[in-house]
Amino acid sequence: MRIRSLNRIFCLFLLLCAAACILQPVLAENGIITIAYRGSGGGYIGDTMVFDGRNTYGNTTLITITGTGLPAGGVPLGNLNGIAGTGTPVGADQYGMWKYVWYASGIPGLEKLQTSRYTITASDSANPDKTATTTVFLRKPEFYIAAFPNPSNPGNYVELIGSAEQGITFAKIEIADTSGRVLHTFTSPVSSSGYLNYGFHVDMEPGQYQVTLTHPSVKTPYRTVMSVTAPEGTKTVEMTGPVSPLPTAGVTTGAATGAAGTMPAKTPVATVTVLAALVACCCAAVCLRRL
Repeated sequence: MRIRSLNRIFCLFLLLCAAACILQPVLAENGIITIAYRGSGGGYIGDTMVFDGRNTYGNTTLITITGTGLPAGGVPLGNLNGIAGTGTPVGADQYGMWKYVWYASGIPGLEKLQTSRYTITASDSANPDKTATTTVFLRKPEFYIAAFPNPSNPGNYVELIGSAEQGITFAKIEIADTSGRVLHTFTSPVSSSGYLNYGFHVDMEPGQYQVTLTHPSVKTPYRTVMSVTAPEGTKTVEMTGPVSPLPTAGVTTGAATGAAGTMPAKTPVATVTVLAALVACCCAAVCLRRL
């Protein structure tokens, strides 16, 4: 009788283990979405920044930016002229991890950004209510300039668009090749709001060229890179920021979890727990049959 009682207790224990294993994948379906900014919490407008995180709701994360000068519904981080309420899609790996490198110097609409704090939001493409946010403080450098389009082809019309903060009335623009030889020198007027725009037709051979913006009253010039490619090819260019960039250290993160969603089959933990549950159930059934 004592042995039979022990067998019943053991079988009951196995059934409880099986129930726990079966319930665990259901709890995992709650999911998680996070976003982190890899930096000191701020930077110059036009700096390259890295955002990453995890999304276990689905395979695609949408990244948007909101703040001063931008629509309340947010715009894609990769195109500030994009449709309000849409985001830049970023894929995730089998574990839900995603990463986005923001080459800000070359994105459309960068001139809309002002010295202010901006909110970067990550959301699941299929579940827009599942979101996470982080903030970054962006400020205009004393000088800023970028080429549009970039890269460009020989003969293309390129606009050099930038800004200045010190109330100056003009700025000097130099374009030099990799050896440092100055190929073009332009003088651009600066509006009362600090906006400058100078256009020209590209007459350089394919390659990379340094664009330098200077003024006698500004000690630190601003340098960036424009690329000229042959019509049949393109080349990705990483733009440089001010000569003295801000230091980068630390991590600013934001995270949010939501109610029950759909967990993709890529989560290995769910598979392991289901197998454990099946094994436990089989053991319990054998024990009960022996009783």
